[in-house]
Amino acid sequence: MFDTGMHDRAVPLLQLEADLRRAVERQEFQLYYQPIVSLASDQISGVEALVRWRHPQRDLVFPAELIPVEEETELIVTIGEWVLRAACAQNQA
Repeated sequence: MFDTGMHDRAVPLLQLEADLRRAVERQEFQLYYQPIVSLASDQISGVEALVRWRHPQRDLVFPAELIPVEEETELIVTIGEWVLRAACAQNQA
């Protein structure tokens, strides 16, 4: 049964999805790198690329809000591919 609460919850999610699709087209994402440290040697053994999105009106949108929308819309694959390409390009620079 539909109620106004359902509508009130759906509208922001639909807006976020539309904004996220636009962000993919405009490549509005940024990568941040977090070191991976070996416990055995206490040396940096690699890095993890973390994608962040600065929404034009809302500023930084946190992964906890983005990931469910990305997974439901399958944008997670597109964004994941962008992360891989961007990280490789930055590594070559």
